[in-house]
Amino acid sequence: MNEANPGGNAVLVNALGSSMRFALNGMDNVPGLLRQVIEEGSWRSFTTPRGENVTHDTFESFITTKPSKGLGYSIEALVRLIGDDDELLGQVAELAGRTAAELRQWIDPNQQPLWRDPSDDADAVPTGTIEEPDLDLTDPVDRDAYELRTVGKSGGWVWALKVARNVQLDVDHGVVEDQKRDVLSLSRAEKVSANEFARRIGWSTPRVMRYYRAWERGIEKYGLPDFNQLQPGVDVDLPSAKTWTACFTAGRVNPDRAEALAAGAEEAGLSVREVIYAAKSPGAMKAAILADDSTAEAARTALLERARDDGELRAAMVRTIANDPVFRKETAVEGRRAERAEYVRHVADDGKVRTPGGQTLELPQEAKAEVSKLLTVVNSPHATAEDVAEVYEVVQGLTAKAIEADPEIQLREQRSKFTKALSNTSKNIQAIDPDDLLAVADDDVRAVLTELQTKVNALADLVGEL
Repeated sequence: MNEANPGGNAVLVNALGSSMRFALNGMDNVPGLLRQVIEEGSWRSFTTPRGENVTHDTFESFITTKPSKGLGYSIEALVRLIGDDDELLGQVAELAGRTAAELRQWIDPNQQPLWRDPSDDADAVPTGTIEEPDLDLTDPVDRDAYELRTVGKSGGWVWALKVARNVQLDVDHGVVEDQKRDVLSLSRAEKVSANEFARRIGWSTPRVMRYYRAWERGIEKYGLPDFNQLQPGVDVDLPSAKTWTACFTAGRVNPDRAEALAAGAEEAGLSVREVIYAAKSPGAMKAAILADDSTAEAARTALLERARDDGELRAAMVRTIANDPVFRKETAVEGRRAERAEYVRHVADDGKVRTPGGQTLELPQEAKAEVSKLLTVVNSPHATAEDVAEVYEVVQGLTAKAIEADPEIQLREQRSKFTKALSNTSKNIQAIDPDDLLAVADDDVRAVLTELQTKVNALADLVGEL
């Protein structure tokens, strides 16, 4: 427990609060910080950024009290961040005076994916009024069209077969309202154009063609029968349903893009349909990024990963940052944060600090242990500049204590300080051109020089007496 160090506790508490406010989904560093806050007892006593001393008698009070005297969340929201970490959940349950089973009921393992296609195809039907065709169910072509018109929303290879065996691309059927068609037997059934088949189903032609192209890719990938081997009404063996997403492209996506998106989905272990649907809806994607923290974080991570291997994208991002005054300012702040974070890491690894006078000191064991604990904050990917600055100030405070503890070190620091000041003063005076000085000299300049001369003489006399 670390109740005696409210300053160090504040660093951990502020880092935990900052991480929780950043996003409530997928924050990997929150459980680690929470565990450290619990094990160190940091939640019991700490100081706010305004210097106020805060003490909590109960853990639930610490969680629910508004920032910056607490985290400002419900126990339920905290539990959802813990996820499947049973050990940490048990710690929280014990502190909150509840059972782990009671808290676990708030964890939702069946969270729906962000990108979910509400139907198999956004272009399920053509625009405008849908004609109700006069279908003859003794005709195998009409029978397939009727089934596609009336069954559920997902058909996979079954739907693709119905399209593939009834559509012939070089057939041109004019659509006439009072068109009469003879009843055909199975052996005499004729294929129709994609436009005509779409009319009979009530789909758009592009949607029919997407199932046609899926079968076409199935011929290449899985050896499906060629179109000229298929007959209306005749079934053939179909591949496993698991192979469907490798061949079907939902929506208006270029085949080359579809291949790349499918490869990306496979690498990420995601549904091809979800990835393609997200890629064909850039407007929706942009709106989600602007409105939702978790989506924005996913987009940021993806851009950075791609930019590491994409020189053009990397250069474009750098130019954007360099040309925008807001980004330039933030870059300077983050640069300072990174330098301070790196310094803290070196101190934690080596156990040594560098004094203002340039000396390298070995920290006491107790100070080394404190820096190592604060390393969790520095290494958090979402640590703010303020978080790192607080840790840096703690390390600087430990450095000051190490100097004060040794008179010899103090003496060397003072000597270094005075030597540096005198050296800088000497260099500045030597840089003055007498001719230039005479050209601008007035009463004010004479007064400054006289005062400086008096001060230098007094210091020289003082040192000469030693």
